[in-house]
Amino acid sequence: MALSLAVFLSCNGIACANAGAQQAPSQPWHNIDFVTHSSTFYDAFRDQANTEPGLAADVYRALFSQMGFVPTIRLDVISRINSLDFDSESACSVLMLKSPAREAAFTFSLPVDFLLSHRLYQTNETPAVPAEVLNDKGELLSLSALFSQRENHQLIVLKGRSYGSVLDAQIRQLPDAAKYTRWGSNQYDADIRMLARGHGNYILAYPYDIHREAANFAGVSFKSTPIANNTAIRTGHIMCTKTPLTLAFLEEVNTHLRKLYHQQVYIDAHLKHTPPDSHQALHEGVAYLRSL
Repeated sequence: MALSLAVFLSCNGIACANAGAQQAPSQPWHNIDFVTHSSTFYDAFRDQANTEPGLAADVYRALFSQMGFVPTIRLDVISRINSLDFDSESACSVLMLKSPAREAAFTFSLPVDFLLSHRLYQTNETPAVPAEVLNDKGELLSLSALFSQRENHQLIVLKGRSYGSVLDAQIRQLPDAAKYTRWGSNQYDADIRMLARGHGNYILAYPYDIHREAANFAGVSFKSTPIANNTAIRTGHIMCTKTPLTLAFLEEVNTHLRKLYHQQVYIDAHLKHTPPDSHQALHEGVAYLRSL
């Protein structure tokens, strides 16, 4: 059953973009059904005392504070969120990747948050990726190339999750025996836990999530391999059904995002949750967003 919460924004942990913003009672956005697939994000919003809620929660707090809007967000599984088939005609989900199928059915905001893209992660218990399936940049040629050499290994994937169009296409090409398919609502740390406990051999994860979670697994070492032809930056969006109400909502969201991209609170939210060796790439990502 989906869980409900009233999301009360807090300036704890970030310098809010507009700490004095007051909620406008006349705003129609409360008639939108807001959902998320991430229990980590959900918990961060529920816990107002949490001063380190994470990158996405920091950014959404800043955005909604600037809008003067306090949304109500539910937690649901990604398989239901993919269709946005709820009782309300107007529905929106946060933290969504674009894909051709989703873009055909729904409408999206500008990027709200961004991360360095997925890499292939494994623990030191799994043999290193064979050199013959790497290009001269040390990137994995493809998932199919890897599993042609590792036929008894499995990639942990979440049912219904999109990893972006490039990786989604590669996953579809894998035989079922190469995939350990799980169900659930948590896209991120659940995969890392399963990998650490030996329920599969590989996951596709963001460096940000590994950086955040690795300390929770004493004695486990993670190593990663970049994937050829995968985009360098992954952007997360608000995805909505196409109704006059949601279109108006996203128009206002985009107006505030264009302002937020230029504010230090937005840059700081990304930098403080990312290893220093990735900061240059993140600055380049911010520069790209400011050009939109």
